[in-house]
Amino acid sequence: MFTDILAFIMIERIIYYSVLFSILISCQKKHDLDPNPRDFSSKMTLVPADTLTIPIGYRSNVYSKYIKKVEINSTPYLGVVNENTNELEFYALSEKEDDFNVRFQLDGPNAVGQLKAFEVISDSTLLIASTYRIRLYVTDFDGNLKRTIKTDNPERIDKPYVQIYYSNQPLVIDKDKQDAYVFTRVDTDYNGPGIWSGTMFLQTSTKKDGSNNHIFKLPSHFDSYIHGSHFCHGSHVLMDDRYLVLGITFYNNILIYDLEKEDMMERKAGSKYFGDVFPMDEPKSTSDLHEKFYITSNSYREVVSDDFNQMLYRLAYRGVDYIGPDGQRRNWDNKQPSVIMINSDFEKVGEVDLPINTIYTRMNFTHDGKLYLSLNHPDNNPSEDQMVFVGFKPEEL
Repeated sequence: MFTDILAFIMIERIIYYSVLFSILISCQKKHDLDPNPRDFSSKMTLVPADTLTIPIGYRSNVYSKYIKKVEINSTPYLGVVNENTNELEFYALSEKEDDFNVRFQLDGPNAVGQLKAFEVISDSTLLIASTYRIRLYVTDFDGNLKRTIKTDNPERIDKPYVQIYYSNQPLVIDKDKQDAYVFTRVDTDYNGPGIWSGTMFLQTSTKKDGSNNHIFKLPSHFDSYIHGSHFCHGSHVLMDDRYLVLGITFYNNILIYDLEKEDMMERKAGSKYFGDVFPMDEPKSTSDLHEKFYITSNSYREVVSDDFNQMLYRLAYRGVDYIGPDGQRRNWDNKQPSVIMINSDFEKVGEVDLPINTIYTRMNFTHDGKLYLSLNHPDNNPSEDQMVFVGFKPEEL
């Protein structure tokens, strides 16, 4: 009798551990990188609706690494960072108001350093990020420094960090809570396994004597990935002042952090042309190798929020040969782009191809229910005196 009971217990344990092992294996497979494109049902498309032309001055440039549509005194403006002059240029998207500039100082009592990114806190104040990456600055619209926010004092789990501005929209703000979210990366060699574990964002209050803390811890299945700086050129947005959405350059899914529940979700948001991108075999620190990997790899970059239509747009890029038919090196702007459409339930509902070497996708914004993308492509630029955008309107199929 005792032998039978012991045998029964042993069988139960074998079944239990077999099931547990199967679950662990299936979870591991679930998070393995998969280069194959994912199936989806196409429900929406983008249709060219209009062209927006913005005249600029001789000191301005049709190219900027950082633009954002904002509202000041209930008037929509396109804010453009001009790194050459260290100015913010505000172009009115309404005929009722005039354009204006805000100039920032490199030294002196109002110094904020070399301008990199910005957010509008209120109708009278701005939040400025610069090359001095352990500080943020609150200024007025005359460029006067009101407050300095130290961002190097909180501890980041496991690894030190610095703020980075390679990503699209590296700085976003919840105006109701006056909390800013800054994309960060490890401040160390980032060509090793596990270097992208830990938290990805610094949450900092723009209020006086506000707090700083790190949030958005990446899931553990990222621990073994080695992508080097290929990780940095992603994008994030804040939806409904609740969901912090991160699109990673090599990863098909988007990561969604619920700020209220402090909960992480993943949703399918990959291209119909490709899946996840495998890391470099032996990543090096040389910029040429990283550049070649960027150009020849399939990848993602911008994520754009459309509050009017309650949608997200994600830009996908198909890799091309590093050396073109003319014998010249290509860059990211020569890759074949497409726009992935994601609805308010974080479901992919469409993907639309864009013409190659025609649209400068880095410069984008949403306004009046349309996605605006720059036509000032470096290889096919219609004007040096005007920023030209084509507006795409989402439509159901």
